[in-house]
Amino acid sequence: MAIKTFGYTSFVMSFLEKILGTKFTVTGIENIPNQPTMFVANHFTRSETFFVPYIIFKKTGKQARTLADSKLYVGILGKFLNAVGTVSTKNEKRDNIIVNDLVKGKYNWIIYPEGSMIKSKDIIRDNLFISNTPYRNGPVRTGSAVLALKSELYRNDLIQAHKNGNNEMLKYLLQNHDLDYEDGINNLTTHIVPLNITYYPIRPGANKIQEIANRIVKKIPKQIAEELEIEGNILTGAQINIHFGKSINLANYIKNKKVLINQIPIIKQDTKNNFILRYFRSKLTNEFMEKIYSDTEINFDHIFIACLMHYPEEKINLLKLKKIIYYSAILINKSHNYRCNPSINPQKLSKLFSDELFHEFDDVFNLAISQNVIKILDQNLIEINKNIFERNIEFHEIRLENTLHVVANEFSLLENATAIIKRVTRYNDNEITKKVFNEIYNLDQQHFLSDYNKKFDKTFSKKTEIGMPFFYDNDMQKNNNIGIVLCHGYKSAPAEVEPLAKYLNEIGFKIYAVRLQGHGTAPDDLADSSWQDWYDSLQVGYSALSLICQKIIIIGFSTGGLLTLLSASKKKNLSKLCAIVSISSALKLVSIASKFAQGVEMWNEVLNKFSLSKGQLQYVDDHPENPNINYSRNYISGVVQLEKLMNECNKSLNLVDLPALIIQGKNDPVVDPKSAENIYKKINSNIKYLSMLDFNNHVIIYSERRELVFKEIKNFLNKLNLF
Repeated sequence: MAIKTFGYTSFVMSFLEKILGTKFTVTGIENIPNQPTMFVANHFTRSETFFVPYIIFKKTGKQARTLADSKLYVGILGKFLNAVGTVSTKNEKRDNIIVNDLVKGKYNWIIYPEGSMIKSKDIIRDNLFISNTPYRNGPVRTGSAVLALKSELYRNDLIQAHKNGNNEMLKYLLQNHDLDYEDGINNLTTHIVPLNITYYPIRPGANKIQEIANRIVKKIPKQIAEELEIEGNILTGAQINIHFGKSINLANYIKNKKVLINQIPIIKQDTKNNFILRYFRSKLTNEFMEKIYSDTEINFDHIFIACLMHYPEEKINLLKLKKIIYYSAILINKSHNYRCNPSINPQKLSKLFSDELFHEFDDVFNLAISQNVIKILDQNLIEINKNIFERNIEFHEIRLENTLHVVANEFSLLENATAIIKRVTRYNDNEITKKVFNEIYNLDQQHFLSDYNKKFDKTFSKKTEIGMPFFYDNDMQKNNNIGIVLCHGYKSAPAEVEPLAKYLNEIGFKIYAVRLQGHGTAPDDLADSSWQDWYDSLQVGYSALSLICQKIIIIGFSTGGLLTLLSASKKKNLSKLCAIVSISSALKLVSIASKFAQGVEMWNEVLNKFSLSKGQLQYVDDHPENPNINYSRNYISGVVQLEKLMNECNKSLNLVDLPALIIQGKNDPVVDPKSAENIYKKINSNIKYLSMLDFNNHVIIYSERRELVFKEIKNFLNKLNLF
């Protein structure tokens, strides 16, 4: 076998990985021992035969051999498979080759215990793992366990025979198992490493690989066409997570029973070995199969389809479905029993309630509609087709016709996670609404405290109450169903909007004051934050209020005003957002350079050629209007993000069509007052007002005459019959 050939193959696979855009994530590398190892993996795609050995070689530098269907050993492909060390399933010496490699630590091995691809992921019957395919329906074969156990037993026999000069045993092992003693095997122990491969998302549909194949071959067999469609999409667009579980040390695993059996007199060593094999083969197989599937990485699709399956009724409100998905994902994350895909990251999931496009939900929702899993009855109500999960679909068609059933089968193996979802689906709407709101709010505050502790700076950090996002409820009957999201400005914190929050809360509104990422902690936190992060921070507040309010208003100051306008441009039709207020928002600053007392020329150079000058100037100290709240150090990267936000907002203004109030100080020393006029002209709102107030400072919501601003807002809301 040519190691060089395998190296070339890995190079080609690496090249294809980049060309196709295949997204591999690999975890658990630390679980791979520096010992002879048999990797046992779940089998869902044909391409695993190629990319799993490549990944192992890439991450460990060690070659792992695998078996391949005997039908593939023809022509050039057959020569290639032989060259890289793959062994045919019909090779008469197959078992001896595997055992020999493991005994001597020459090569590791990858075995798929299911025997063939399990396209349906239907792998459990009566608590036993089964191979459910057109070719075989029965318990998972124990061959991989037997081969791994044999390698451990035969190695020990070789060592003992060599040590004791037992030539008869050495001859027996050579004649029957092609094994001879070699120096160095004394310190070896065979390990089994469970290997889980999880794909997300699994989708049917046209793809580049399928397109190329159709050009080359005019008439592709139906089964191959299905594999090209599903696996082509996986290789070109899905995340492929490969996880190496904790290894099973076979010497330790069989130690106690082996000691007992070896004490039996008269019986030959070969018979004793067979006793051990019979005792452990099924036990070991079930154990590593359980480990393989319990390491499944839970993703958004899993939770989506499980919520539909276990919801006790056939009709469900769309918002309630999202609440169930959110809270189920939160509890699964909190359990720390499972590996969780980034698609169910708690901070990301609140976007479910943002009234904006959320790819993870929208994509699987549309798939569910197209495959008749659900039907839309009206804009807020869907019907679940429970019968879809009972349909018998041909093995080679199920991934195409009922993709989510495959996903559901995979998730159903995770008993505790399934139990969580069953429990959550039983909550009434009031219960789950309260739980989800509290979770979003608490996570928002915890996120701030985590950032604060991580970035704390004795010189620059304020008290935590300055930067903490906050919520004011409203028990008044009037306006009880209307919430207002308040958003502070650049280099500032939620405390900046606190006076306005109290004013609006006292006249009857629920208030959620957000903290923009990178703010309220320490100035260098801004260096690690993007304008997209700021936008997402605003949506957390919006999402929380959307759970408990029928209508939402967003009021933003300065940078917060830009985010308010941008948010209004992105909301879907029929969203809860009913009005916006933008205060002192900059499409153009008076003079960026003038804000920095020193190095004006250098600052201009940084502004024009930022990428070239980044190392020369990271920040500039300044003197904020409210030093008890604002940062007194301005990071250049933060200003660059602010400029990007201004440009993004400017491009989106024509999409804003909600009632809007634009407020601007006439003599603002930071924001060019023309910005307000431009915003007013560019937005497409039928109801819009421009209020130019007589202020000489920038932070007009926190100055002595702020009541003038507050009354403008109150009058605007009154005109809209929102107050």
